[in-house]
Amino acid sequence: MPIFSKHKDRLLSGVIIVVSLAGILYFGFKAISENSPQEEGRENPFAYSLENYKKSGSELLAYSEIRQIALKMSNVYAIAVGADDKIYVSGDTQVQVLDRAGALQAAFETSAPVRCLAWGRNEDLYLGMIDHVEVYDQAGGKKAHWESLGAKAILTSIAVAQDFVFVADAGNHIVWRFDKSGKKEIRIGDKNEAKDIPGFVVPSPYFDVAIDPDGFLWVANTGRHSLENYTYDGRLRSSWGESSLQIEGFCGCCNPSHFVIMEDGSFITSEKGIARVKVYNRLGNLVSVVAGPDRFKEGTVGLDLAYDSSSRIYVLDPSRKAVRIFVKER
Repeated sequence: MPIFSKHKDRLLSGVIIVVSLAGILYFGFKAISENSPQEEGRENPFAYSLENYKKSGSELLAYSEIRQIALKMSNVYAIAVGADDKIYVSGDTQVQVLDRAGALQAAFETSAPVRCLAWGRNEDLYLGMIDHVEVYDQAGGKKAHWESLGAKAILTSIAVAQDFVFVADAGNHIVWRFDKSGKKEIRIGDKNEAKDIPGFVVPSPYFDVAIDPDGFLWVANTGRHSLENYTYDGRLRSSWGESSLQIEGFCGCCNPSHFVIMEDGSFITSEKGIARVKVYNRLGNLVSVVAGPDRFKEGTVGLDLAYDSSSRIYVLDPSRKAVRIFVKER
């Protein structure tokens, strides 16, 4: 018999064996699947579920919701609390001003949707459109229109210090420092291994900044699930946070999505994916839970935060089109 014929016979035999084994494995797995525990009404021990993680932290719940302020807007984006506990909410192409009880005091139109806003100590409002900042007075009069930060810019947060304005740009993955006149001065957060700056990882348009009571800048490095502390000239001082489904950490692609810093230095954070609002002390240790996932509609994102002079916590809920107010019980 020719050598190539022998090889052909061996190859054919090998193919038959492989096909036979594949058939055995297929029907074997099918039989196992059809008789698996979940078919008998029992829970599949290998099934992946977030339900247990959604329930975690209930023992840390220390706040109750006292009020919801319904907003007459199709879309809501940002919230801030200013002097006399006035509440500023942006939505559609408008900013609404509410009193402490939630009654509408004023409203003014803007040239574009306001994606983020901040109240300045000079009582001006700094409004972040998609690519630039505009400054308005308390009566809704436009005072300034700052330069565009480019076609890639996606402004997501503003923090106002005594002499500077810091603007988080999720599109360019950077924090810009401006002076009060609107002059762009420096970039903060560019990756620099020599200075131990990891660089911002921003997978989605959630990228927050805030000033702490000591006057330092904090930035949410959402892709790294951490909060980073910078000097005004861009030196990294410290950071805290971890990636975890557990209540102590931040999970998903990019969290915390929003945060504010209280007068005592504690952090209030919100997350998307598993929607929840939590309190950490100034060292980054979890203290309590404001609201768990059961308080929000499935898929809720964009829980912007603010607080007032009584330390009441305001949560802007885009799914409900409402400002939700929480107070500490214990």
